[in-house]
Amino acid sequence: MGKVKILTDGMVLKSTFLGIVLSIATVALASPYRPTNDNEVVDTLPVGSSTYQTRLVLRSSVKPPFSVVEPQINALLARSYSQGDPRASGQAESLLEPYIKDNTPQIMMYRATILQSNHHFDESKAVLQDILKKIPNQPDSVLMLSSINLVQGRFDDARQECNGLRDMGMMVLRFACLGQVDDMTGKIINSRDVLSKLTQINNGLDAGQLRWLNLILADIALRLNDYVLAKSVFEQLDMTSAPSLTARADWLIDHQNWAETQHLLASHKDNDALLLRLVISEIHLKSPDAQADYQLLSDRIKVWQERGETAHQREEAMFAMILHPPEDALDLARSNWQKQRETADVVIYTNAAIRAHSLADMKIIQDWIKQTGFEYPRLTQVLAQSIRAG
Repeated sequence: MGKVKILTDGMVLKSTFLGIVLSIATVALASPYRPTNDNEVVDTLPVGSSTYQTRLVLRSSVKPPFSVVEPQINALLARSYSQGDPRASGQAESLLEPYIKDNTPQIMMYRATILQSNHHFDESKAVLQDILKKIPNQPDSVLMLSSINLVQGRFDDARQECNGLRDMGMMVLRFACLGQVDDMTGKIINSRDVLSKLTQINNGLDAGQLRWLNLILADIALRLNDYVLAKSVFEQLDMTSAPSLTARADWLIDHQNWAETQHLLASHKDNDALLLRLVISEIHLKSPDAQADYQLLSDRIKVWQERGETAHQREEAMFAMILHPPEDALDLARSNWQKQRETADVVIYTNAAIRAHSLADMKIIQDWIKQTGFEYPRLTQVLAQSIRAG
């Protein structure tokens, strides 16, 4: 096949689809395994594992005090974030279910977190707003509400929430929150400088907050193609959590470092977003593993579709860019765009619109960039060239 321009999640590159893609396209995809009856054993949980302990609590007829299950919920949500494991979020949701009518701010915060992790953004925001009616300017609620508004592209609302952090002890988080909004609204250089200083000062930031700042900086480095910043960020980020691995993989793919991408992600096939990036690198390397990993990802996407899940539309659109007609990817990217407006969503929508030669969609993106001040010079240049070409 001839050369095509591809803008994948967090990257801009040129590539040739190699011969292995054609062989992958002819593979018959395996169907997900389905039990034949409710009594069939599909797996055995190791005694003492976190999942085993969760099942014990769920099977109990006695509702324990929330203080008993809270450590498990915390651990499951941490695993859901760090490993990108939706099963952990589902287990946390099940543990929380008996307490769902308890409207203490503590339990409401867990409810909002789970809703957010499942991409039920408006429902999560409603819970957070209820918390803030009880405890005005509660920091965790303010930060999450701002982050959700940011994901949805509601930048004015996101900035307003940041300004709700008024306690002097919260000033570092307030500056970080505002820097995240500036990053998306025409002040990327200022945001880079402020956030870089905050990570250097590290005044009272815990490990999670420091990772949050570095992930924002990783996105800035990618968009500005800033090698110095990228080096600094990836030296500080852990390479064990899924968000950190995703950021590193996107930088490597953007610079067509397929071999290092494969090496980085080869042992992380359990995470769908990382598996997707692994497949992209393997195809470019003509790796003998590409065919099997492509099929594995295809099977997982079928499961999402059968369940009616919409939280993975970004990944579905990226996957559709590999082999499917460009219109398929555009439909998914356009639908995803209605829910999310992060860098990765801008990139995949632009990519799909260009591939499908959809001038209307390209102009929607261009108008949004002009309106918000969003900065990604390479993407903006490719988009403008494509619009001029018609």
